[in-house]
Amino acid sequence: MSEEITAASTKGESRDAPAGQLSDRSLIGVALVLALGAFVALLDTTIVGVALHSFTGYFNASLADAQWASTAYLLAMSSVIPATGWAAQRFGATVCWTASLSVFLVGSILCGTAWSLGSLIAFRAVQGLGASMLFPLMRIIVVEVAGRERMGQMMSTMAVPLLVAPVIGPVIGGALVQEFSWRWAFLLNVPITLTVIVLSALRIPNSKGQAPGHLDIVGLLTMGGGLSAVIYGFSKPAEGTSVADASVVLPMVAGVLLLATHGVRAARARTAGVVDFSLFRDRSFSASTTISLLNNFGLYGVVVLVPLFFQQAGGKGPMGAGVIMVAQGVGTAVAVLLVGRVIDTKSNPRALVLIGLLLVAVGITTFALADSAVTNPLLLAALFAQGIGLALAASPVMVTLYHSLPVTSVPAATTANAVSQQLGGAIGTTVVALLLQHYVSSAEGVAAGFQSVFWWALAFVVITAVPALFLPAGRPQQS
Repeated sequence: MSEEITAASTKGESRDAPAGQLSDRSLIGVALVLALGAFVALLDTTIVGVALHSFTGYFNASLADAQWASTAYLLAMSSVIPATGWAAQRFGATVCWTASLSVFLVGSILCGTAWSLGSLIAFRAVQGLGASMLFPLMRIIVVEVAGRERMGQMMSTMAVPLLVAPVIGPVIGGALVQEFSWRWAFLLNVPITLTVIVLSALRIPNSKGQAPGHLDIVGLLTMGGGLSAVIYGFSKPAEGTSVADASVVLPMVAGVLLLATHGVRAARARTAGVVDFSLFRDRSFSASTTISLLNNFGLYGVVVLVPLFFQQAGGKGPMGAGVIMVAQGVGTAVAVLLVGRVIDTKSNPRALVLIGLLLVAVGITTFALADSAVTNPLLLAALFAQGIGLALAASPVMVTLYHSLPVTSVPAATTANAVSQQLGGAIGTTVVALLLQHYVSSAEGVAAGFQSVFWWALAFVVITAVPALFLPAGRPQQS
């Protein structure tokens, strides 16, 4: 039977192979397709960040108004993510993946042809709806096609777009906006996304879980609405709004109330809601999800603070800072080539994550001690070490999330983890932005202000090491 599956997959018929039984060659193909799909979505986000100032000039709008192009995208993502697990079981993860890419493609085309800021904001929301399920679906598909034994290597490949896109995004975005037009920030997605859709339909098998019944609409409204409200509330201080302003307080209160309502309702229900809180009884899942949330504090400092350091304290442009960050990307690439196979064979994810956090801490400490943003070999070496550390800290957590859970819980576990990551991203972004505003404005110089924030980022990395101690040190349980 295995010979037939292998033969079929090598002839381009991998869609007919049962989950977890694809050949190594077919798995590599699936991993590359998934990585490319995630990469284009993340690349779009980083490029749009560079293009925001172009929106203000073209549409004669304020930066606060233009910022809604990013906010609408983020809120649309947050509102739909909780439905991922249900959709994957109802229609199949690959079908949902292809559909999400198609919506993202349509949104990209519409954004590239927007005629006003209002239309751009609306079309960015369409883009966000398409991108919302991509990352959790990517992980569900990996578990389905790779099985427990080969999941580590594929998950490591999946970590590449998460770590590389923020590095090269500003470079590509700066070049496109400067040499052509802001519209290419969106039109660039079209040929790449179309290619991923075609390859996904041809190469990735689709399988459905147990019939989940009807979608819990009330649960989706309370969880999705609460998550969106909280994230919106956190996004305002990052834009310079006072934390006591009504535009911050009211969404936060409404969001907390909606999330609390969802929690109480879920506790009383006989069946799991859109987010299955019973999963947090599993030690490995809880530790992995906590790390995913905290990573957005410390590791955000690495991915975003460092380029800002070179731009604001060193006078580099987005392209110049992006070129310097290539050193971190090289470190990530080197680690990814090794970490996946180590996870699958040596299987001590706890040690890998702790080593990764240590390397990130060493890199951040180097920047915290730097009294200027002048590029030198020591800072480049720190970036290289951080790149290795980021891969070691992120990749194993994608595997330990499912360490002792049954296969039937994978969609629900991935959804819960994605919700946690969204919250962590919003909170982490706000906290780092507020710290940066405070210290840069109060310090004697910009470099000194960044030094203080780097020390905070180091503290967040140390805190992240606490749940990492509770990660498993053995092979995943077969279930």
